[in-house]
Amino acid sequence: MSFHHLFEQHASTLNAAVEANRNRLFHAHWPEPPSGKIYGETAQEEGLQAFKAALNNAFDFPHQKGSEGTVGAEHSPFGFPLNISYPAYSADVLIANANESLKQWKKLTVTERAGILIECLERASKHFFAIGFSTMHTTGQGFIMGFQASGPHAFDRALESIATGYMALDAFASSAHWTKPMGKMQVDLKKEYHVRPKGINLTIGCSTFPIWNSFPGMFASLITGNVTIAKTHPSAILPLAICIQSFQETLASLGLDPHIIQIAIDSQEKPLTLALAEQKDIQTIDYTGSSAFGNQLEKLIAGSTKELFTEKAGVNCALIGEVNNLDAVLDNIAFSLCLYSGQMCTTTQNIYVPKSGVITPEGIISFDDICLKLKEKVDALVFNEKMGPGTLGALHSPAVKSRIEKAKASGLIIIRDSESVSQQGFDNALSCSPLILKADSAHQEIVHEEWFGPISFMIPVEDISTGIKVMADSIKQHGALTALLHLNDEGLMNQAVDQLVDAGVNISFNLVGPIWVNQSAGFSDFHGTGANPAGNASFADLSFVSRRYNIIGMRRP
Repeated sequence: MSFHHLFEQHASTLNAAVEANRNRLFHAHWPEPPSGKIYGETAQEEGLQAFKAALNNAFDFPHQKGSEGTVGAEHSPFGFPLNISYPAYSADVLIANANESLKQWKKLTVTERAGILIECLERASKHFFAIGFSTMHTTGQGFIMGFQASGPHAFDRALESIATGYMALDAFASSAHWTKPMGKMQVDLKKEYHVRPKGINLTIGCSTFPIWNSFPGMFASLITGNVTIAKTHPSAILPLAICIQSFQETLASLGLDPHIIQIAIDSQEKPLTLALAEQKDIQTIDYTGSSAFGNQLEKLIAGSTKELFTEKAGVNCALIGEVNNLDAVLDNIAFSLCLYSGQMCTTTQNIYVPKSGVITPEGIISFDDICLKLKEKVDALVFNEKMGPGTLGALHSPAVKSRIEKAKASGLIIIRDSESVSQQGFDNALSCSPLILKADSAHQEIVHEEWFGPISFMIPVEDISTGIKVMADSIKQHGALTALLHLNDEGLMNQAVDQLVDAGVNISFNLVGPIWVNQSAGFSDFHGTGANPAGNASFADLSFVSRRYNIIGMRRP
């Protein structure tokens, strides 16, 4: 059975993604606004009803065989249990299903796989609104963010991985007629180069961005000929479940083994991750989450042939030194601290400010005044009834609330206290505004720990150059995904680039307006660098796909 027709059908989509990947320009295949004009006037209501229909019900995967019992205990951060039961699958069943499907999948050409995978994404995109509401009520993101992060943005990241894998596999000829002149004679060889996938991929989902963080590894694996098992986080199952149910339906309708893409669901009480990760047939593992479990995975695979791609904890930093418009700068930072209550792996935690103050066109603004003005900017957003609650969303787990209380009890001066935020229609929502504390050089142990959630620290430094060095040293030692600097002097900016590139972190300068440090754009921004302790992988550079296969040569006269 040939699938070349699907490649032809989606060739323009793939070519545009490849072109954007090469040139790093803006590209979005799926529009990000949840607009009725784009997705249909009834799409949002239908998505809401689909989400509600899933509640208090059994969620089935009719194309995935071998279930044994049920599992599921999701609870909305907005204050109610989802009461959805899912089929449970053992590690042995998942591996057996995957090995059988791998025989079929690895025989297809990269063009056939690209067409099939884009078709899977296009059909699943019809569920964007249901995915958005399910993300909202498993992670705590506001609806618009849930729609965008798990819908268009995540699907673009999947397409980016498809394009990157396609580029890598297209980099070399698959065959050659090789001739070596040797005086009066010559040697002629026919050569072929076979792509050998590593095997089965395990993608370990996270609780805050269950699709956005999972799709890159899943689709990088799939395009390179591997099959994938998506192990959902016990608190955020439904978003991935909707996607994978759709993917399996598409695969089955095309006459393909639906187990090319499987779901694995477990509970906090009976975890399945390590039992899967240690299976010899699992050859690539993608992980987003805590450093503690990431370190455990690293020890587990040590000495094996397995490839592990990680995104672990880090301490993101900012430096405010010189600004053209202080209000615009602090508005931007305030929004980034409030967005999803700081529960993003890219959100700034430590904000450095020179002791002597920040240089502005109006003169030097003192450290204390910067702290006060940032508090006022956060207040203005938090207490804006239209903007605040939706921007903040809810805390994805009580552990984040406990972390806020622990930070309050640290003994640091409170610049801005955290308080509960009401979410209209959800009286029991767990929602808190940002906590901002003052720290200094005596509090190294505190500020060099990742405080995941709406917690940040204002830290005075001797001067701008010292601030740059402190940031670079922190990143080298503790890792980071983002570094933000507000500077005007070209010499200082060059100094920052030299030190922070060496530290291995992505850098942003002078962001104002509607672009924030915690955003990462598909096809243009490499998410993570793999060059500091926050993780060893980058979405989606060439190594993110090339480590998932080997090239095996064959030659004959």
